[in-house]
Amino acid sequence: MTAETSVRIVAARPAGHDAGSFGPFGSGWAAAEAVEAALQPTPLDAQPSAYVQTAWANRRHGVTPSARVAAAVAGGVLRVRVQWAASSPRPAITDNNVFADACALLFPLDGKQAELMTMGDADHPVRAWHWRAGTPDPFVLTATGLGTTSRQAMPHGVAVEAEWHAGEWAVVFSGAPEAAGASSVPMGVAIWQGATEERGGLAAHTPAWITLELPR
Repeated sequence: MTAETSVRIVAARPAGHDAGSFGPFGSGWAAAEAVEAALQPTPLDAQPSAYVQTAWANRRHGVTPSARVAAAVAGGVLRVRVQWAASSPRPAITDNNVFADACALLFPLDGKQAELMTMGDADHPVRAWHWRAGTPDPFVLTATGLGTTSRQAMPHGVAVEAEWHAGEWAVVFSGAPEAAGASSVPMGVAIWQGATEERGGLAAHTPAWITLELPR
């Protein structure tokens, strides 16, 4: 079974741009087309914690309706920029009841088969590049189903830059494609808004895989 896709993003291969031009609001992104990806709340009945299902039964989560996503391959590195509106940013965890904004990119590790809604399974794992505001380095996580994430030790080869400006976050992930040598890879996006206490499995996400086309 090939992973279902709903949105197609073509990674640009711009010429004459150095790595510094691909910061969160860098000039290099003018060469890459940003695509609006619709997001939905993660299903509450799929949360692995019964407490979370009960505590959030009458609360909204996954409040981010969409994210703009662009990609570029420059200097042999894949860069993916995710932008979304955050009128009340949470740039760090400062107390036990304060939750930071965050976003993640998800990839099926075999490049073809995995169930996005369940974060993969034992036979078809999913890898996530995860940024959380207030942390200098991203997390690289592997999952074989809901509630099964494990964190990869540093160095893991993924970097991130993030900036909040004029009411929105722009986050740029940099690393090698998870399916090396492929002409396209499925990719998912998840967004957490700390202002509404989103964390863990409570997020907004793409309900189906995005197709990320990579230049040869």
